[in-house]
Amino acid sequence: MYGLAAALAALGSDDVQQLRTPPVIARDIIEKVGYHRSFPHLLGRVYARTDTGLPAESDVVLLPAGCYCVYPLFAGVRLAVATELSIEATCFRQEAEAEVGRLRSFRMREFVRLDTAEHCLSWRDDRLSAAREWLTGLGLETESTVASDPFFGSGNRMMRALQRERELKIELLAEVGPGQVQAIGSGNYHNDQFGRLFAIAGPDGGVAHTACLAFGYERLTLALLHRHGANPHRWPERIRKDLGLEAMH
Repeated sequence: MYGLAAALAALGSDDVQQLRTPPVIARDIIEKVGYHRSFPHLLGRVYARTDTGLPAESDVVLLPAGCYCVYPLFAGVRLAVATELSIEATCFRQEAEAEVGRLRSFRMREFVRLDTAEHCLSWRDDRLSAAREWLTGLGLETESTVASDPFFGSGNRMMRALQRERELKIELLAEVGPGQVQAIGSGNYHNDQFGRLFAIAGPDGGVAHTACLAFGYERLTLALLHRHGANPHRWPERIRKDLGLEAMH
């Protein structure tokens, strides 16, 4: 996993800022971005015993995605230049299914860009292209597909349709098991949603737009094991080198 983590981190730009998140996040941040409304079935709430001896909901929740830790850091700020962050996070989602690669606790590497609308969208597309080329170099066959987040309830059908129409979310799919295809990475363009919520101004003085590129460590590992076998000692030498596995005994 260490070699994979280092290889993922190397996908960031030279001036990327590094951020490692805690496994929890303030509940008011998650409520501010609306996650509790869109994904109530996935949210991991935390309860603690009070002085009365009865449990009460905590002011933190389990972190569902690393990027949510980024936007509050820039609340009320006008960016002098475009900003990119690389986030390593342990995340949690209360998944109802137990299929291969669908975990409740998992690690993610995310890259988040805060910039103008034009540059955020081109950044996402460029990074997706580079990521797919990198995955191909690891021997993985990927498929790019327009997707939408699994918003909860029929009231968000219009939002899902809008995501697909504008190609706001693009997933990179790969086999993680026999006949089992999962998204091992995704690129998202959020428009000015988070810029408005947190009053972040872009380098041009307008509301900042954001985009992100995310990878799941476990799903990537499963995809590599499925493609090359359970013994990394027998993987192709070039791939072992790219993942820093040469020193394995």
